[in-house]
Amino acid sequence: MTTKLIFEGPDTLVYWKESGIPTVPLKNTIDGTTLLSIASAYFPEIVCCHGDNEWEGGVIHRLDNLTKGLVLIARSQKAYDALMQQQKKDMIQKEYLATVTSGRSIEEGFEDYPFSDPLHEDGMITSYFRSFGPGGKSVRPCYSNPRYAKGRIYTTMVTPESNSVVRCTITRGFRHQIRAHLAWAGYPIAGDTQYGGTESPDFGLEAVSISYIEPCSGRKLTITA
Repeated sequence: MTTKLIFEGPDTLVYWKESGIPTVPLKNTIDGTTLLSIASAYFPEIVCCHGDNEWEGGVIHRLDNLTKGLVLIARSQKAYDALMQQQKKDMIQKEYLATVTSGRSIEEGFEDYPFSDPLHEDGMITSYFRSFGPGGKSVRPCYSNPRYAKGRIYTTMVTPESNSVVRCTITRGFRHQIRAHLAWAGYPIAGDTQYGGTESPDFGLEAVSISYIEPCSGRKLTITA
């Protein structure tokens, strides 16, 4: 199974995608399989709505290629605009399960970690972010310098589930936010060698729940994997 339709509503869809499948194509690229190309074969209307990046269609939030799980997609421009307003107001909540390992193998660019241990205590990891490394392909959390990420603070709420699994809750996210926050705390995601995690055949991050207000009805929906 590479993708699965989890929820179909009058103005929204929620799909589950497998690790290794891009959510949307790269700019000016139509070749290759993406979640958007798969979903649009059944729901062609989703490519007719978009924000600044028209090649991303009605996708409200992207998952990294390696991350599996739930993705919210709008079926009309009206629904897209309403959902993007919710996202800007931190009204869309996403939950992830992360399988982590203790100790990261990469130290470059990480500041001292100032928060509670996420594997042993409920807590909150907050930071600005900055691009890092060749081509800015990675990010690093920054605690003290608001000039990064246009001065916006990003928050990951973390709840331990077991001795190797944590539940992470975010609203509007930054690129690689959960991956970088957990690595900063000393618990990189299994398989995430980009952030100092151990090699693994499975990438240990899955989006398992998403909550939002359905634009057409005004009711709050929580969709789970």
